[in-house]
Amino acid sequence: MINRFFVGGALLLTCSFMAACSSAPKNQELAVKQEVVKPDFAVWLSEKESLLRDSIKGSVFTLHKQDNAWVVTAPAQYAFNPDRPSLLLPAALGPITRIAKLLETDAESSVLILGHAAQSADNQKLSTDRARSVASIFRLSGLKGARMRHLGMGSSYLLDQAAMNQQNHRVEIIIMPSMEVQNMMAVYHPAYVRQLALSQGQ
Repeated sequence: MINRFFVGGALLLTCSFMAACSSAPKNQELAVKQEVVKPDFAVWLSEKESLLRDSIKGSVFTLHKQDNAWVVTAPAQYAFNPDRPSLLLPAALGPITRIAKLLETDAESSVLILGHAAQSADNQKLSTDRARSVASIFRLSGLKGARMRHLGMGSSYLLDQAAMNQQNHRVEIIIMPSMEVQNMMAVYHPAYVRQLALSQGQ
């Protein structure tokens, strides 16, 4: 009986040890799978830079990097009709269309279009109308829904504190990895809501 007890106990310990050993790699493997894989934004930024520079080549549009995104800036005085301030000029259609076509089949990229204006009574409406005009070009190329949004920022983000400085009248086209849309909206949407409330209270 004693021998059987010791043999049984030894077998039990052996099985428990083997089970623990066999489950350890599985647990480690599960832990590895549960790790969040951080995207390599540097690769995305590098791939898009030359393509975007080619898209705006020969125009007055500019390109600069902002965090994990590229920002194309269209100065309003060159992009919009002075007599009809929300109507895009033919010279602006080329670079905007090229950017839209570039992103048309790129499901990994999204666009946020921001209209900006100097301080004036109608700056919210003007900035919104201009952002909408640019957004319509992207919409024609198939970008819509979560991949393309537009906001009129009014005078929330002045480049020059001189209220009527022409630099403040602009449209920014922010091109970013699609997974960054929520982060970008978290930056700009609160300011948009405040600006909208101010404009409605005037």
